[in-house]
Amino acid sequence: MDELEGEAAEPGMGASSTGDARIDSILAVLDTLDTLPVSEHAGVYAAVHERLSGELNPEQKLRQAGAHAAS
Repeated sequence: MDELEGEAAEPGMGASSTGDARIDSILAVLDTLDTLPVSEHAGVYAAVHERLSGELNPEQKLRQAGAHAAS
């Protein structure tokens, strides 16, 4: 048995916490997957990926917005 298998997450805290409130709030959306139809899961994952990408790589968000051309 995996050591982590028997550990329960705190209510409302998901499986783990990163310690960064901004990232944890983005990841918290994943806790709602069990209430959604499977057909909606891909959209949730895509939205979480987009938000994490923007938060963790702000330069990418600026490039997407066209800020690279600003002087």
